[in-house]
Amino acid sequence: MSKKVKLHWLEGRSKGGYVTFGVPWKRGVVTDINSGSFRLDDASISEGYVQSKAIAYWEDGSVKWSSHTARIDKDTVEIKKTDENVNVSGICTEENDNEIFVDNGVFKAAFPKSGTVLMRTPYTDVSLKLLMEARSTEDGIEVKKNIPYSGEVATAEIEDVGAYKSIVKITGTHKAENGDKLIRFIVRFILHYNEKNVQIMHTFLFDGDEKTDFIKGIGIEFKRKMEGELYNRRIKIAGDYGIMHESMQILNLWRPRLGPSIGIQPVHSRQLAGEKIDIAELVDLRNGNPVTREEIDNVTKWDSYRLQQISPDSFEVKKRTGHEECTFIKANWGKRSKGLMYIADEKNGIAVCMRDFWQKYPSSIYADGLSGEEACVTAWIQPPDAEAIDFRHYDTVAHDQTYYEGFPEVGASAYGIANTNEMTLFMFDEVPSDERLMSLAEYVQKPPILVAAPEYYHDVKVMGEWSLPDRSTPLKAWLEDELDKAFDFYKNEIEQRHWYGLFDYGDIMHTYDAQRHCWKYDLGGYAWQNTELVPTLWLWYAFLRTGREDIFTVAEAMSRHAADVDTYHFGELKGLGSRHNVIHWGDSCKEPRVAMAGHHRALYFLMGGDLRMKDVFDDVKDADYSTLNMDPLRYFYNKDEAKMPTHARSGPDWSTYCSNWYTQWEITGDAKYKDKIITGINDLKKAPLRLISGSNFEYDPESGHLGYIGENAAGGSHLAICMGGPQTWFEIADCLGDDEFKDMLIEYGKFYFLPPEEKRKLSNNLIPGTGFVYPYMASAIVSYAAKYDNKEKLAYQVWQVLIHSLAGKDKKDNFDKTVLKNYFNNEKLDEMFWISTNFTAQWCLNTIFALELTKDYMKDNIEDYEWEDWVK
Repeated sequence: MSKKVKLHWLEGRSKGGYVTFGVPWKRGVVTDINSGSFRLDDASISEGYVQSKAIAYWEDGSVKWSSHTARIDKDTVEIKKTDENVNVSGICTEENDNEIFVDNGVFKAAFPKSGTVLMRTPYTDVSLKLLMEARSTEDGIEVKKNIPYSGEVATAEIEDVGAYKSIVKITGTHKAENGDKLIRFIVRFILHYNEKNVQIMHTFLFDGDEKTDFIKGIGIEFKRKMEGELYNRRIKIAGDYGIMHESMQILNLWRPRLGPSIGIQPVHSRQLAGEKIDIAELVDLRNGNPVTREEIDNVTKWDSYRLQQISPDSFEVKKRTGHEECTFIKANWGKRSKGLMYIADEKNGIAVCMRDFWQKYPSSIYADGLSGEEACVTAWIQPPDAEAIDFRHYDTVAHDQTYYEGFPEVGASAYGIANTNEMTLFMFDEVPSDERLMSLAEYVQKPPILVAAPEYYHDVKVMGEWSLPDRSTPLKAWLEDELDKAFDFYKNEIEQRHWYGLFDYGDIMHTYDAQRHCWKYDLGGYAWQNTELVPTLWLWYAFLRTGREDIFTVAEAMSRHAADVDTYHFGELKGLGSRHNVIHWGDSCKEPRVAMAGHHRALYFLMGGDLRMKDVFDDVKDADYSTLNMDPLRYFYNKDEAKMPTHARSGPDWSTYCSNWYTQWEITGDAKYKDKIITGINDLKKAPLRLISGSNFEYDPESGHLGYIGENAAGGSHLAICMGGPQTWFEIADCLGDDEFKDMLIEYGKFYFLPPEEKRKLSNNLIPGTGFVYPYMASAIVSYAAKYDNKEKLAYQVWQVLIHSLAGKDKKDNFDKTVLKNYFNNEKLDEMFWISTNFTAQWCLNTIFALELTKDYMKDNIEDYEWEDWVK
């Protein structure tokens, strides 16, 4: 078994420099791991050193995924396991009762364990800012007041440490002068060896009352001293394509007319070139007299700048002198800024770049105090100049009957949701060129990703059995074309429909409104998708099989959105999520499936153990306990008559718990979660129809036991297999080696497509046989049965379903788009009048699995599969 893997940079991303990446291994291949047990290529021990650790394990204790950090400047590399344990010099960390210290070789950073400063460096101090908008009405006049808060450190810890990378994690909450505390935070500082930058991951968590607490501004402040002449202080701002560069005093004067005493280059050109100007060298070209201090003092002193991404398609730059009674003037504009601002004095400078700057508008970066002794750059995730974040619901009544919302109650609650944003602090001892800053901005916006080939992931069976692209027959070529067209349509919709914004970017819409030629953005449960029917899994498996960067980018954005915004991270609903709605946290159905760990496992592993995702996995690991507060079947059963404290459907509730527990077990090795999986499986084995039974059960979170209560499936039996259940169970069955559980999966797959009368017969009339709808959603588990029970007929039925559910009876329909001319804001609007994300996500996901599981039985042509009415 090979202990080496070839890796390459993901095309369409930045290349080179430090990168953290994950590598999967077959069971038993890597049995031990330490920080220095891997090497790149055939380099020497020190040159090929890789900082390494295990981030997931097989059930036998061998390494399932390893995480590595290295500085790589080649296009392709090979990482291999060695028997050596090598340590190299690198980052040094120290800790005492008050502070953590990190020396990365080029600067030292201190991280206080209390107070309002999160990080100190020779270049800047870092702190957090929050503005809450207090609203009231006095004598019929609306009054708004901005209340400032400062981030107060509660804990500081070294979360990861090694020669090449160290991570310091800070947690706390924001505090006002009167002692009020609001809006929790988690901030991670990531430092690399010999690099003058710090990557920052900032998470804020809403713990207020959405009816009264409005966030007017939240951001990170970088404060530094300013020295030297104003005309040698400068600011650079990244636009769409280039850099805007200005000095605090612009030496492009009418009088005196400046010129050098030596040389011929104009003074202003020297300023823009980053040169330090000495006025002792300057003369007035009109008379040859030296330039005086009094003359320079009359030059306008610019003090404050604003880079404001007002919308996804518009940003402005404004500036002002250092007088609050003066106005800001418009300085520049553009469409989509790269989100970088650099300030400097005569000594050194800093730059801050915010990732997804225009995608998560209204992002802004402010610079203030540039003409004074102390300046600050503030990276505003929510800027004060924008409207305050309003967490309230869009209506006062529920629309469960008319617009497909969950229950007849308004259940909107933002308490416990989060939002994570990334940025990078760069430090300079020289004035960087415009090209250098644009390159750094692109690096932040499109950070490098190091990956293996899809064939390797497929061979290792990363996240189960799925297919590689194959166009060897007309049918397979048609299926691959449709998979490509489906993704390309949604990728274009993100841009065409502008699904951007601080709380929206990453999500997609649920159902299309053909009459209005837009998505049903305002119709209850038809609006935002919120992971319904696992478009996350569709996208991540699509990436694994193709290696396409555009798929990775969409999948990453979706995971980061859903893991934070659609999930509750504390409180009574911790570990649950909000079902699809007009407002992301608006629906009254708060269910485990929305927050399932399985949505984001691929991102966690591919990124070498993304720590924000690990936070989320910890938040959802005990989600079953939260159903004591929010029973998913509370409208179907009288709790007082139940023997167990709450309920769970075998899917999507218990299947989600399995995903959460399996993730926790493989990452931490905590056998408690494996035992809860096995407990539930054993309870299902005792049910009259095993996995087919239910899907409603009583449930006890403490013991993990499911209690059989008859054959009822709230919402339909299809919910057991359309929310990631089969994908989770396939992996668990293989991992546990439980032959009976595998047989239960096969039995379920063989049962799903049976006619109702056969279902009734096989179940001894326990099941009416009419609840197993949407056969395309079951195609993966039926394919599993076809493969492992050698059922060619089942494989034939799988493709009858998948072909005709998309192509229709006449086999002519597909994911082709039409063009509507002169739509409201688009001269040519691409649309599919019938599209729904539920269908697209499930059709694509099931097709990806069926192509692998039934490959030995597939026929060559679409025409080989006959239409039958039951496939509808």
